[in-house]
Amino acid sequence: MTDKLKPEVPELIACDICLEEIPSTAAQSMESDDYVYHFCGIHCYEQWQQQSKQQKKEDVD
Repeated sequence: MTDKLKPEVPELIACDICLEEIPSTAAQSMESDDYVYHFCGIHCYEQWQQQSKQQKKEDVD
């Protein structure tokens, strides 16, 4: 009897901004401050950058 091949289910991760689940192979990632952030696309990445800059500015004030 032959074994039937089962398709592999890709590992899913959540975008750090919109929380949409995306395959880990399609995620864009950014390493910063000992953390790895995952983004589903450039729009979420840009939003994260703006939030990060704003947070740093608030921390200084």
